[in-house]
Amino acid sequence: MLDFARSTTNRVGLRLLQDFGQVQAAEKADGSLVTQSDRWADETLRTAIAAQFPTHGVLSEEVEHIFPDTDWCWVIDPLDGTTNFARGLPLWGISLGLLYRGTPVFGYVHIPPLGQSFYGYWAGNSGLEMPTGAFLNDRPITVSRDQPDTNHFFNLCARSTAVMRPGFPVKIRMLGVATYNLLTVAKGTALGGVEATPKIWDIAGVWAITQAAGAIWHPLELHPIFPLQPGQDYGDRAYPTLVVSQPKLVAVFEPLVRAIGKS
Repeated sequence: MLDFARSTTNRVGLRLLQDFGQVQAAEKADGSLVTQSDRWADETLRTAIAAQFPTHGVLSEEVEHIFPDTDWCWVIDPLDGTTNFARGLPLWGISLGLLYRGTPVFGYVHIPPLGQSFYGYWAGNSGLEMPTGAFLNDRPITVSRDQPDTNHFFNLCARSTAVMRPGFPVKIRMLGVATYNLLTVAKGTALGGVEATPKIWDIAGVWAITQAAGAIWHPLELHPIFPLQPGQDYGDRAYPTLVVSQPKLVAVFEPLVRAIGKS
């Protein structure tokens, strides 16, 4: 899994770096942007998975939205942060999540402009025997154990800025990349992050990595995210999510962002 994810995302990333800031973007029905680079990367990743793992299913942002009836399925975001990519901001990535019976157990996110590759293993209740831990460029990472103050960070997304108000306990950042937003919690840079409308391909890879690093994944709606169900269309469903570095920080940040899950 790791060798495949590393070699494939590196190959795709090199091509995307050539296109970076040079492509025209079109607006999709949900208001997000898409480029020919997104579509090329999506097809390339799906083709590579089919060749290496012919019995595995695939769910992808640009093409395959129906979850397949297979034990193993890759959920891919071929270019997370398309607006950054199209406008020339060097923060965007490629995300792969490997699901076993509908729940992520392995995630890999490659950030080509930064030369950073995150991965993690999260067996959960799967019963699988597998490695453990979360890593950045093959070095173990873990969440911060610091207490909130004005020298620490909390990440917002573009659709969660309404939570900003005087007295917010930490500094706010907005990165424009759902995966990296939450991965900064995994690597100890931020104490928390929120995504108001992430799709399944935004979170499948980081689900495993963040929890393997010790982060707390706190959905902001009542319905469980995983396991995904065969035959269901996941193209339009959003999963408002809070991720924090410590269990006790749920009580600090959840009241501040709670309304996002009801919007």
